[in-house]
Amino acid sequence: MRKIAAGLFISLDGVVESPEKWTGPYFNDQVGQAVGALMAGNDAMLLGRTTYEGFAAAFGGQSGGMADQMNDTPKFVVSGTLTSADWQNSTLISGAGDAVAEQVRELKQQPGRNIGNERQLDPGELAPPA
Repeated sequence: MRKIAAGLFISLDGVVESPEKWTGPYFNDQVGQAVGALMAGNDAMLLGRTTYEGFAAAFGGQSGGMADQMNDTPKFVVSGTLTSADWQNSTLISGAGDAVAEQVRELKQQPGRNIGNERQLDPGELAPPA
């Protein structure tokens, strides 16, 4: 059975929110190699809507290096609001909680390497419950 391998940018002081705002100045060849090594063990990605939309905007229509890898990798997008996933090699997973869980279970049963789960946290996910 395939595993879901999660990747998350986190600063030394525990910041995980909006990595696109703070990782840029620190992203160098060494970080790129580390990200590449993490992605090398995966042959698919499991993404939520926010991360999917960010990645599609950044890599869709681009070519070379990381863009080729991101565009060519099969992407499975979990969303209750999207009606389509039009970025190259993307499949939408939707439905009620149990239906989504079953679709992910079926995905894990397919042959292949790990399924990467790169995330961007929405600020609402960090807020304590009311």
